[in-house]
Amino acid sequence: MSKQRNETFVILSAIGILLILLGHLDFSLLSIGGLFPYYSFHVMLFLFISGYFYKTEDENHIFAYIKRKFLHLMVPYFIWNIVYGFLAAGLHRAGMQIGEDISLYTLFIAPFLSGHQFMYQAASWFVPALFLVELCNIFGRKILSMLKIRNEYVITVLYLIIGITAVYLAKRGSVYDYYKLPGRIMLMAPSFQFGRLYKEKLESRDTLPNYIYFPVLLLIQFIIVFTSYGLISFSAVWVTGFSHSVFLPYLTTVSGIAFWLRIAREMTPLLKKSRFIMYLGTHTFSVMMHHLFGFFLINCVFAALSFVSARFADFDFSLFTTDIYYVFLPDGMNEIKWLYLAAGLALPLAISFIGEKIGRKN
Repeated sequence: MSKQRNETFVILSAIGILLILLGHLDFSLLSIGGLFPYYSFHVMLFLFISGYFYKTEDENHIFAYIKRKFLHLMVPYFIWNIVYGFLAAGLHRAGMQIGEDISLYTLFIAPFLSGHQFMYQAASWFVPALFLVELCNIFGRKILSMLKIRNEYVITVLYLIIGITAVYLAKRGSVYDYYKLPGRIMLMAPSFQFGRLYKEKLESRDTLPNYIYFPVLLLIQFIIVFTSYGLISFSAVWVTGFSHSVFLPYLTTVSGIAFWLRIAREMTPLLKKSRFIMYLGTHTFSVMMHHLFGFFLINCVFAALSFVSARFADFDFSLFTTDIYYVFLPDGMNEIKWLYLAAGLALPLAISFIGEKIGRKN
């Protein structure tokens, strides 16, 4: 049962990282006709997955837990942040205007405040944020345990109050500048606890047949989308975009996760045989870190082609040099996004594969 559960969550991780890439490409391939916009839940999906694997016994060894998380998350993050810092500096000399200048601030402080310091790895803002959520979670749960509060439902309610407070403050314009750091952590914390709650209390009860589960879930989602006029997306990184009720971000988080978790579970017998899917699901760090640079390399190819073919003549060099999210669609061909998607997957996975090969040799 444990092996099956892990395979399901590896597949869920693979789905989640695909949703991240598709969101950055504005490619609605897996939005289910707009019912499940990526930005209404996809960041929270990764927090849910992390929370699912949280172990309360770590509360007895807090500093060992922090050390392990720092080595696992922040050390590789800082290494790649330095790499991209020097890369951005070199590209500045070539005329690119993407990213800030390299400094101690952009190398070691900005990652926690925004995570968008060099931009070529902007999507990896999530890594320091997750690290902080995990730290706040273990200290918070330790305090709650000392107060004899151990019920997962009660803890979930407390976390939700914290998250809803962040949404409320953001809606009134109180989450800005340096306040975005605590606002981001507050917003993300409930989704981490959702994973813990699911594993401890709900997973064994998640037995509703698909022919009931999916129609009911899709009906609920339709009602959410219809009553919200389709405005259910929000920005977890900037703590913005909350158009309606303070509860809405968590409703869409739960519904989005519920949909894709059941899809992952039902597809596990088939997809666990796919080496690509399983590799992707276990290397989401690399994809999150490098996929934007993969997009950038495709833009470099189009920039070169614009000098030799009239078909690429409308390539926008202004956007190319200033916007890492620029996607060029010659002749308006939306199908070109598949090329960006392929590069956004191939480059990070190749980096992981080569790194692991070198590591094994050493």
